[in-house]
Amino acid sequence: MNGFLLGGAEKQLATLFSARPSFMNEVGVEIITFLPTQSDLIADWFAAMGVKSTLIDRQAMSFPSFFWKLVTTIRSIRPQIVHTLLDSSTGAWGRLAARLAGVPHIFHSDLSLREDGTRIHFLLRPWLDRLTRRFLPNAEATAERLVRSGVPREKIIVIPNGVDLAKFAPDTTPSPRAAWGIPASALVAGFLGRFHPIKRLDLLLDAVLQLPVSDRPDYLVLGGDGPTMPMVRERVASDPWLQNHCRLLGTVEDVPGFMTGVDYLVLCSDTEGLPNAVLEAMAMRRPVVATSVSDLPRLVSEIGFTAEPGNATSLALALRQMRHLPPEQRMAMGTKARERVLTHYDLNAISERFWRAHLEIVS
Repeated sequence: MNGFLLGGAEKQLATLFSARPSFMNEVGVEIITFLPTQSDLIADWFAAMGVKSTLIDRQAMSFPSFFWKLVTTIRSIRPQIVHTLLDSSTGAWGRLAARLAGVPHIFHSDLSLREDGTRIHFLLRPWLDRLTRRFLPNAEATAERLVRSGVPREKIIVIPNGVDLAKFAPDTTPSPRAAWGIPASALVAGFLGRFHPIKRLDLLLDAVLQLPVSDRPDYLVLGGDGPTMPMVRERVASDPWLQNHCRLLGTVEDVPGFMTGVDYLVLCSDTEGLPNAVLEAMAMRRPVVATSVSDLPRLVSEIGFTAEPGNATSLALALRQMRHLPPEQRMAMGTKARERVLTHYDLNAISERFWRAHLEIVS
């Protein structure tokens, strides 16, 4: 994997480790990272679960030295399976190194609808895909893209993200609104995720500001951090309404609490796989406004509203719809959302599917 980052893929992998079924007790799992730790929280999470990790710093050495160390490290571990997480460097160099190290089985998880990488990554990908025994995307839309690129459908097992329903318990999680300085009676829209250009927080602010005040949520709460935070701070500081009605929380560790504090979640990304934040909001009985990318139209069906990606006017319309929805209808959407998570995205069931997909290959 790239490294210990506070991203959706890393958090989801950590939850899959935390919910490992008993048949994994005697199976060793090690992680190789390509970048220095950027989130002590994620690194400590893996360490607490006894997962050994090795850093081979792609930035600190020449490519030949990096790649040779990667091959020799894999060879010294002698795994039966190497599983690469995400595309670009890990998907390309991880799979190539595993092949050269003589690993019997190569797995790959491509968790985004968007294809990433350099020219050499794209040139290598068809050959590496032929070598790969199994693909474990988390969204049907990603699986369809893999099929269109030539991956046989029988190699693909879609394993969606899972939610720890014992942790995401809406009836026992207190609201943080008092700490946010927001009245209990206010209508609050929330965003939670990495502040990254692909998440289009600029689009969210554009959509809110083009609405009349009476059509806006009473408050906008943004949780997370990342490279676009300076832009967001500047936008908030430049508008009187945002100054008074927008809260920038920074990194949020208490995700269930965050979801309790908002009335609905907004996700306005240009592309996605299967976003954790949406499933976590649903588990907390919160409806969702989301752009219609990847599997989100199906996921949000009947429990929220969708908008065209990259279209502030379309997003504004969805926000207006949520603003004027009677509270009992929002509550009904939220109830249906949690039922959907209970049925299809329970972490224990998802984790068993994920690890069994590995063991059945080598048993």
